[in-house]
Amino acid sequence: MIVVRSRVPVVFWSATLVAVVLLGVTWTLAQRVAVGGASVEDEVLLAVAGTGLAAASLVAARIMVVVGRLRRRSSRDGQR
Repeated sequence: MIVVRSRVPVVFWSATLVAVVLLGVTWTLAQRVAVGGASVEDEVLLAVAGTGLAAASLVAARIMVVVGRLRRRSSRDGQR
């Protein structure tokens, strides 16, 4: 059985929550920019929100890859 530290799920769900919030911000700003009623500040915020969304998504994805690898390794070691 694999034991995951209590900090890992907290970091994963925090990254997921941040990604969801930034997705909403990015979506709203993208619509505003597409309509043409956006200021320079809105375009800068869109770039920052998009970068943050990508970073938060990568953090959550990386945690899932590492946890999956650890589970496969522990099940493989248990079969030996």
